[in-house]
Amino acid sequence: MQTPSASARRAFPPQTEIRDWRAADGWPMRTLRCLPEGAARGTIVFLNGRADFLEKYLESYAAFLDWGYAVASLDWRGQGMSGRLADHPHKGHQESFDTLVGDLAGWVEDLRRDMPGPLHLVAHSMGGHIGLRYLAEHPGAIRRAVLLAPMLGIRTGGIPIPVARQLARWMTGRGRGGDFALTQKPHGAQALSPVRQAALTGDNERFADEIWWVERNPALALGGVTWGWLDAAFQSLDRLAAPGYLQRVETPVLMLMPENEQVVDPAAARRAAARLPHCLLKVVPGGRHELLRDVDAVRNAALAEIRAALDGTEGQARG
Repeated sequence: MQTPSASARRAFPPQTEIRDWRAADGWPMRTLRCLPEGAARGTIVFLNGRADFLEKYLESYAAFLDWGYAVASLDWRGQGMSGRLADHPHKGHQESFDTLVGDLAGWVEDLRRDMPGPLHLVAHSMGGHIGLRYLAEHPGAIRRAVLLAPMLGIRTGGIPIPVARQLARWMTGRGRGGDFALTQKPHGAQALSPVRQAALTGDNERFADEIWWVERNPALALGGVTWGWLDAAFQSLDRLAAPGYLQRVETPVLMLMPENEQVVDPAAARRAAARLPHCLLKVVPGGRHELLRDVDAVRNAALAEIRAALDGTEGQARG
């Protein structure tokens, strides 16, 4: 029999509404809204990472609802159930992260009209990257923000970053942007590999949840990235690094980095945190990349930090 925790991970909260939202160009996006029992303290806008989908963070939505917050989340363009962008559904492709920032801006504008305020942002990995760009370009829209292992620097598997940049630019310029980048593959056996699990989470059951959902809906599966995605990511990282860009962020930010981070670049996160006017960076002991899907000790520590930051508790990120 499933424990209550497992049940929360494999079923949507009863008050969930799934909406087909259309971006400015008409692109179909799958979004989620949940309201707590009683009056809401505000809305947590939760942004997941690359290759993620709504179902992966159901347990976190339940925690946010228990705190009295409404929850809103979405499948990014090109993944989940929001429609793919390449000639193979397993290719993680983008032509520009500007499009993702624009999708987020249009969706948040809708949320501001009909979800309980204030809006807070909790964002993981690539979602943290896009969320940080949104904060810089839309001051005042978000009350407080928490970034979990944000993708502010890319690990390229031993290929020097300058070489990876040049390859991605060159392949995209030759019309090969839709091809899988070097070493990248369709979704398959590597999704189950111990190496992947070790990078993401120390919790066997939570790691298995992702596979459980994909087995029930294979359309959720996404593989590696294309040269176009990689080129777009580098260009977006350059935007974040531009002089004065991050200094425009008015929102208080708490940045949580896992102690055992292997997916994104912790040094890049530290550099970005130092440029943000109102940012506190904390390391979560024992944590791996997916802090909210890690073992209970790590997950609970991350949740406690998130709750304190959103509540404005002394010692957390504040303006």
